[in-house]
Amino acid sequence: MKKEEVSFEIDRAKEEELDQLVHIYLEGYRGLEEYSYTHIDDVRSYMRWLWKRDPEGIFVARVGGKPVGFVAGDSNWFSRRESRKVGAIHEIVVLPEYQGMGIGHALMEKVLNYFKEKGLDRAELWVGDENYKAIEFYHRLGFREKGQYNYWIRMVKELGSKD
Repeated sequence: MKKEEVSFEIDRAKEEELDQLVHIYLEGYRGLEEYSYTHIDDVRSYMRWLWKRDPEGIFVARVGGKPVGFVAGDSNWFSRRESRKVGAIHEIVVLPEYQGMGIGHALMEKVLNYFKEKGLDRAELWVGDENYKAIEFYHRLGFREKGQYNYWIRMVKELGSKD
């Protein structure tokens, strides 16, 4: 059953709101801790790393001005498996109470368009092998499975040209 639609906006993250994204991350990974950092200091360090990688590639969804989800894309990622630069999606997290409202889909569209604007023609991400909800979400967006390492599944999507 689809949840009620909600009005939201998406724009680039601001450095001063990284702590809010830490809390979204921790809440969003509840029940999936085997695939995430669980200590707040580790998550803060990870958010700083994401910010340093590509601050323009982090987008936040807001409902009434309140951050409720984010995607962390990296247009500077060199994929060892591709032997070239690809758009890497390091994180996408939406607070549980806002899932199923189209926010995750809109965040993914935003970051994939960002990759196209940067001239990239492929996106990749890694997802936990038992995170079935996320795997199905990525399949619906056109990602396909392309290998596995331990309990991580690598998924890719061709982006085509930016024209």
